[in-house]
Amino acid sequence: MAEERVEGIVLRTTPFKENHRIITLFTPTAGLISFMAKRVKTPEKLVLLSPFSQIEAIYRKKLSDLYLFKDGSLIADNLFLREKWDYLDIAGKMAQIILHSQLPGKPAPLLYALFIACLKQLPYFEEPSGLLLLFYLKLLSHEGILSLEEKAAFPISVSSSQWDIMMELAQNRSFQSLQKRKGLTPLLHLLEKNLKDLL
Repeated sequence: MAEERVEGIVLRTTPFKENHRIITLFTPTAGLISFMAKRVKTPEKLVLLSPFSQIEAIYRKKLSDLYLFKDGSLIADNLFLREKWDYLDIAGKMAQIILHSQLPGKPAPLLYALFIACLKQLPYFEEPSGLLLLFYLKLLSHEGILSLEEKAAFPISVSSSQWDIMMELAQNRSFQSLQKRKGLTPLLHLLEKNLKDLL
C-alpha cells in the first residue's frame, strides 16, 4: 500500500516488545490514528514520538487499524510542558478526554486547533485550571452536549451563576481575558466528576 502523510499530536506512547512503540496520534483530518513504530532507539526518534510532540507522520495502512509508522518530522516538540508539573497535568487531562471522546476516522479540525492553542497558552495562565475548564466546555459544545441556549437540557445540575460562567467560557474567543482569572476550580471539579459520563 502507498505511504500517506498526516499532521498530528502524539497523545499516547506505549512500549511494545523491545524498542517498539504503539503511538496514538490525534489528527485534524482523521481523528485518532494508531501506529506501530519499530526500532525507536535514537534520541531524535524518541523526541519525535514522545507525548505532546506535534509531528508530520509518514505511515502505511495495513489491514488492521494499527498502521505502520515509517518516518516523520517534528513540527513542535512542546518540551516547555515538562518545565512544570501543572503544565504536564493539564495537558495530560486534555489528552485523556480527547482519547475518551474522539474516534478513528472522525475529522476534528476545530478541536485539534483548540488543543494546540491551549497547550501553547499554558505558561501564560496564573491558574491553569481555568484553561482546562475552557477546553472542557468547548469540547462539550463541539460534541453537541452543551447547548448555549438550553440550561435545562444540560445533564449536570448547576446554579445560575455557574451556568453564566460556563456560557461565558464556552463562547470566549480570547485567552487573554482569562489568563489572570481565578476561582474557577470548584466548577472545574464539578464538571470533571461527570465529564466521562457525558461524552
